[in-house]
Amino acid sequence: MAQAAVLRRYTDNVAERLVGPDSRRSAIIDEVLDGLQCVVECNVDDGADHEEAAHRAVREWGPASEVARAYNDATLRISANQLSVQTMCALPLLAAAWASALLGGPAAPWPYHPPLLLMGLAMVAFGCVLSLAGAFSGLRKGIGLAAAVDRRDQMVITGTLAGLIGLLTVLGALTLLLLNRGLSHPESLDWPMVTIPATLTLLAGAYFGTALKRFVSFLRGVASP
Repeated sequence: MAQAAVLRRYTDNVAERLVGPDSRRSAIIDEVLDGLQCVVECNVDDGADHEEAAHRAVREWGPASEVARAYNDATLRISANQLSVQTMCALPLLAAAWASALLGGPAAPWPYHPPLLLMGLAMVAFGCVLSLAGAFSGLRKGIGLAAAVDRRDQMVITGTLAGLIGLLTVLGALTLLLLNRGLSHPESLDWPMVTIPATLTLLAGAYFGTALKRFVSFLRGVASP
């Protein structure tokens, strides 16, 4: 059927330019197709034949590249908001888990102010500040009417990237400190208790590392013509 071929060709062009997970891309294509069919029905009611009604609907929706870019902007903003929330929730959870494990363990025989400890704590502090500031900035700029009007607000992108990088810095510093402590003074750790935050740290590192890679791929897809 000519009408279906015109609409399918248009939605295929949109689909080629979309970024994001398959589930969202599929939902977008369904939404676009439903919208086009509604316009086609209106055009048919106005007296146009089905093929001409389809061509008119495609013209009314505009170029496929512009439609895809608008949806990609929304996908990017949704992803940024979700990652910002997850980043802000992950830090308190890790802090509580590590505090419980270390405070409940044996007395620490770590030398007084060793350089590695100071450097590790500095990395943790820097990562926490960067992560929370970035996540809060990305989240604050990613909601509300003003954010919906702006297209791909740079603050959302920068804040989300900063939040993820800061959190990964914290996770890396915690892992290095644990390795050093475990190798130099294993008797100072309650290993059954430490296993829980250590596992959470490794899982969080894998999850947010993958999330950062995926988010960067979204950015590249949105930026490409």
